[in-house]
Amino acid sequence: MFFDCCYLALNNPDDILPYRTEKSGLLEFENPEVYYGYPSSKFPLINIPYQLYDFEHNSLPPGFYLVVLAPDRKMMHLVQSNKIKASVPVAHLVEEAVNEEEEREKLKKKEKLEKKYKKRPRKKPLDTSYLEEQADMEASIVDTKENYYILKYKNGRIQSTGYILK
Repeated sequence: MFFDCCYLALNNPDDILPYRTEKSGLLEFENPEVYYGYPSSKFPLINIPYQLYDFEHNSLPPGFYLVVLAPDRKMMHLVQSNKIKASVPVAHLVEEAVNEEEEREKLKKKEKLEKKYKKRPRKKPLDTSYLEEQADMEASIVDTKENYYILKYKNGRIQSTGYILK
């Protein structure tokens, strides 16, 4: 009789125990390093400490925003939760030309790595080029103590400046 209870408890513990049992440990999607980690982005993040207003007295509260340059390069959008909260016209834009020699050298280096680790792909070092791209991004807002703020944006080879009236 004792063995029957143990067998029953091992097969279906929810039937005998008064509380629910769960497997110990974390599931793959519950890993805190992945779940709470800083998401990678192709746009710089800015902390705006000022309350900003437009001509119709709509306000933009202080907080963290992504600064996204529009594809036509005429506006910079302040994005929060994948929604455009404000748009700032671009007053000054600098776009550096692509150096063809650097691009060729990068391709040669990549092809050389591919060729070297073709037979042993598991030994190939991780690609960290996306980290270099993220390190080359920045956005800032400066209070000029006059009647406007200066919004600066840099992402790779593109730099732009916009002005926000107080």
